[in-house]
Amino acid sequence: MSVAVAHQDRTLNGGVPPGDFDALRRRMKRFAACALAFLAFCLLMISLQPFDFTSPFAADKTAGDRLNQIGYVIAGSLTILGLITLINRRLLRIFATPGWLAMVAVLVLAMLVARDPLNESRAIALTLIGMIVAASIVLLPPDERSFQRVSAAAILTILAVSYLGILLLPAIAIHGDDLLHVGRWRGHFSHKNIASPIMSVFIMFAIYFWRSKMPAIGAIVFVLAALFVFQAGAKSTNGLLPVAIAVVLAGRMFGLPLLTVGLYALTMAAVGALTVGTLFSDTLARATAAILSDPTFTGRLTLWQYGLENVTANLWLGNGFDSFWGTSVVEDTEDPFERAWDFRGISNGHNNYIDMVLVGGLVGASVLVWAVFIAPAVNYVKSNRFAANRNLADLFMMIVVFMALLSFLETFLIGRVDPVWLALIIAVTGLQLTSRYKIV
Repeated sequence: MSVAVAHQDRTLNGGVPPGDFDALRRRMKRFAACALAFLAFCLLMISLQPFDFTSPFAADKTAGDRLNQIGYVIAGSLTILGLITLINRRLLRIFATPGWLAMVAVLVLAMLVARDPLNESRAIALTLIGMIVAASIVLLPPDERSFQRVSAAAILTILAVSYLGILLLPAIAIHGDDLLHVGRWRGHFSHKNIASPIMSVFIMFAIYFWRSKMPAIGAIVFVLAALFVFQAGAKSTNGLLPVAIAVVLAGRMFGLPLLTVGLYALTMAAVGALTVGTLFSDTLARATAAILSDPTFTGRLTLWQYGLENVTANLWLGNGFDSFWGTSVVEDTEDPFERAWDFRGISNGHNNYIDMVLVGGLVGASVLVWAVFIAPAVNYVKSNRFAANRNLADLFMMIVVFMALLSFLETFLIGRVDPVWLALIIAVTGLQLTSRYKIV
């Protein structure tokens, strides 16, 4: 985006009015940057394989996916070329900030301690490419109005693809493969637990559009995304979405970003206590049972307990990328008949915090949580010094709060090109940008 440097009355892309040729060149660069950002947004949220028949939990992690490998290498190369040629290179310094360096360090650690580092290097490379493409969605648009138009066009396109799937391909776009999820909408996404968080993010974008004098677009996106969230029936998303929105808007209502951060910390503590905390306290377990009809969180307690029992084996550095759930470490264990259900075929523990300790140990998990959930809150407070940035910062902070809360119930961090993980990267990068520059 076009930005203004703090404490200076000029824009990074400003200067002497150009001649006709320079004006045409600039218009072409602006169009190219917006087009690339639009394509990047659609790629990450629609993927190269929409309406895939296979379960996301049944993928062969060792063989790799040739389409993804080739497709995302091309997309990543085009994105990097676009970032180098179409934006002010001063913005590229974001990739050298502590947050980005920390995320890359965790990826490298997760690869090095994995059972098969050479094989996992492909997954780590795909994850890093996805992160760069996600960041470009914020960095490429030449100004905030362009970002609004790009994101609105992309979101409406993504919603159209999903709704066309519901209408024309209901056997694929609506769950019918198991009793637990049958009848739930997933659209072009591989699972309702991916569709629902992404549609929740679109609801946050709808609020941003409405506050940015785009009420018609905001209303359309809100209605379509909210209906989809309802039909997807993800209870965790339905409960956490209004909380995340309220946390940010409450602080903005009083003009106190620190209030938002305080509410963020309180809700994190409360949700943590009522989820994982129930494994350690009968009092918390009874409180959760009094609030929820299913205090086991659809069997997640069994996964969390088993995950916690195994973190001590590699407490500091973890097991590495793709080296616990879905591997022989779990699958070859004896039948856990004494547990609520058999977890041997599960692909993740449905809890980012526990799973990140399993992947990167306390070291990797702590660094990653700081980079994606704590540092962005600090950047949100810093963003408040630029009045023009506040609506945009509120959008990104809503996404961060929502993802941090959802992390108690789902696993998506460093998830290759998982749309939920990459939506978080968009928000993290956005808050880095709004905390450093005045968006113009």
